Amino acid sequence: MTARPISSLRILKIAPFLRPVVQAFYKRNTPTLKKELMGMEFSCPIGVAAGIDKRGEYTDVIACYSPSFIEIGPLRNVMHAIPHLQNRSEDIRIFGNLSNIKDIQRSFSLIYDFVDAIVLNISLNTTVSQVIEHLLDLRRYNDEYKPIIFKLNRDLTPQVLDQLADYMLRSGIDAVMVHADEVSVIREKTQGLLPVIAMAEISDPEQAAQLLDTGADLIAVTNSPLRYGPALIKRINKYLEKR
Repeated sequence: MTARPISSLRILKIAPFLRPVVQAFYKRNTPTLKKELMGMEFSCPIGVAAGIDKRGEYTDVIACYSPSFIEIGPLRNVMHAIPHLQNRSEDIRIFGNLSNIKDIQRSFSLIYDFVDAIVLNISLNTTVSQVIEHLLDLRRYNDEYKPIIFKLNRDLTPQVLDQLADYMLRSGIDAVMVHADEVSVIREKTQGLLPVIAMAEISDPEQAAQLLDTGADLIAVTNSPLRYGPALIKRINKYLEKR
């Protein structure tokens, strides 16, 4: 992540009158790319992964560049994010990435009303599975159902992947987020019953299209928009529309 793109986000944050200009260059309506997943509508299959907006400060700014969702975080302290999310735009989906196992139950309860879905970025073991089951129980007491997405670590053994796939299908997890090179494997192991979100460094539209063809339902680009230019998501969507 470079300083220059982040500086641009900050400028647009404090100067909202410039956003229509940015939207004129980088915003693209994509009605043919809309899809329904996890009970939500996504304007296109391309979003922004965690790491770019760690506190939810720039969601309205990033929305100017055509993603359908933004994964904020990892949220080490959700109280830092809530003030930024209270008046956010409703035309983009926000995923809250929780990775602090120490107070994840409290964080889950606090952030629940301010995001559209929650990403659990934690390693699965006996203790953690109990925590996840408790979070699933907590969800039942909320007025609105919010999807819970489990993010898998990289380079897991086939045996562990089998165990995780079985657990996710039984537990009530709504979707799985994996690295790009594991999309086809997890799609097969979950029998296509869970939406698959791929985390990927995308450099061109063809790469994104190939990943979708592999079995990804959504793509969460990592620092791609910062490295390859702010028009990247627009170019990807334009390419996908023409296929």
